[in-house]
Amino acid sequence: MKYNINKISDYLNELIGNDINLLPTEKEAVAKLPFTLANNYDFHDMEIIGNRITVAVPTEPNECSPMQLAKHQAKMMDIFEHIVVFALDEIESYNLTRLTRARVNFIVPNKIIFIPSLMMVLKEVRKSNKTLPDTMPPVAQLILLYHIQVKNLNGMTTAELANIVSMAYPTINVALRWLERNDFIELMGRKQKYVKFAADGKELWKKALPLMTSPIECTIYADTKPLESLLANETAMGHYTMLAEPNNPIVAISKATAKKYSSLFNKQYGDVKIEVWKYAPSLLSENEYVDRLSLYLCLKDSNDERVQIECDTLIEEMKW
Repeated sequence: MKYNINKISDYLNELIGNDINLLPTEKEAVAKLPFTLANNYDFHDMEIIGNRITVAVPTEPNECSPMQLAKHQAKMMDIFEHIVVFALDEIESYNLTRLTRARVNFIVPNKIIFIPSLMMVLKEVRKSNKTLPDTMPPVAQLILLYHIQVKNLNGMTTAELANIVSMAYPTINVALRWLERNDFIELMGRKQKYVKFAADGKELWKKALPLMTSPIECTIYADTKPLESLLANETAMGHYTMLAEPNNPIVAISKATAKKYSSLFNKQYGDVKIEVWKYAPSLLSENEYVDRLSLYLCLKDSNDERVQIECDTLIEEMKW
């Protein structure tokens, strides 16, 4: 990624109404950085509102997670002894909250500035008329995750999909129409429609992620692990990553299972925490744990830094 630092300073000057002074970067400070940091960023110093800052520009398209950027920022600020701001090409909407929670200073020219150290938070300077689609319906999300993780669904008819996920034809049809309207699939054929996905694997996941939501509908409790349940949340994360498992298990069940064994559950008390999911977790799992991608969706907005780090690990180790 190549940035013209003069354009960034002009942009900041236009927003703030003060002259931005470009300063020579302290080469001695850059030399003190670990090699990976010094090699992966270009550094430009400037004075803004009486404060010296260093703008760090990734030399390659940014693949760092918000938690990694937070660590890079802390190391750079410790050595430079002043504010560091990352100039990013773009930010996926699902990462915006994670960046701000981690207090990472960043700028996306002409779009967003977040520098809490300078009490600067400016968003969407250039407004778009594009209306974002609604969040993905649970059944549509189930179909998409099934295609990514379990079985390629290209060429499947509506009736075949209804049979795979054990849902009524009209329910599947509504989900497919949503996926088609939002450019995730094409419905091919005339009389009998069949599915063709616009992408597969990681590409499809990245496209869909901003519209996906946690599958958890509510949380209940029981004294024992219910039948037809899968290990979930931090218990499952402890299986997939290095996160320590909680003392008491956390499991996931479908709404149908929750209804079937309703007499065994309590809304507040019990040794086992139970997540009731909007779709059956067993449809996406091949073992006793919930699937990786649904687990990520459950935990990606956690306030626990340990969980945030392991969420990144969960995706990094995903076999697409």
